[in-house]
Amino acid sequence: MKIILTGMNGTVAPVVGQWLTDQKHVVIPWNRSVVPTDDEDAMRDFIRTVHPHAFLHIATGSPDWAAAVARICAKHHIKFLFTSSVSVFSGSQAGPLTPNMEPDANDEYGRYKLACEHCVRAACPEAIIVRLGWQIGSAPGSNTMIDYLHRAETEQGRIEGSSRWRPSCSFLQDTAASLGQVLLHQPAGLYHCEGNPGLTFHEIATGLNRLLGNPWHIVPGETPVYENLMLDPRVPVRSIASRLPGPA
Repeated sequence: MKIILTGMNGTVAPVVGQWLTDQKHVVIPWNRSVVPTDDEDAMRDFIRTVHPHAFLHIATGSPDWAAAVARICAKHHIKFLFTSSVSVFSGSQAGPLTPNMEPDANDEYGRYKLACEHCVRAACPEAIIVRLGWQIGSAPGSNTMIDYLHRAETEQGRIEGSSRWRPSCSFLQDTAASLGQVLLHQPAGLYHCEGNPGLTFHEIATGLNRLLGNPWHIVPGETPVYENLMLDPRVPVRSIASRLPGPA
């Protein structure tokens, strides 16, 4: 299968691209310096020239860009997947968060992702939308939980891990595999990708600390008090617990 993929300079898309390549699919990256995101004619020409079987839109960009590529894919019967975020739910919406719940985003990023969802649905009713949680990478330097923990340790000398917060999250490689499976095998619709079976942030941070050789000073905390775990049995995701070592 030939697949156009946006976001290859970001965090998630390169891992998804590698998974698809390993599965013998042909990945065509979207190069913004060659195909601008505000020129629908150029987008249409690029997509028609590539003639892909599917389009996976992971990059951060305007809702107008998302709508344009979704519209073009709908016209040419190209399977279209857009990645959204658990951030479309506000802090007042306690998990488990299901796809049939109405999001109530109250911050800039959440409202942006929700606007993109609406634009994609209007432009391509047959689109697949997958909401992702916080991603867990393998090293600092990217927008992942590891980077957050590294910065917290560097800036504060310790990491306060709340035992009353259960964050939506998954390891990058497991997110990539799940996104690939949804793209290849699931019909149009809204999906949630969740890898946390119910661990608290303190448990996750402690497990990651062990996994990386204990580079951080983790202390228990009580804030924030929040659960934003997503629920969707249609999307199997490897549990983060299976990748975290237990106590020595």
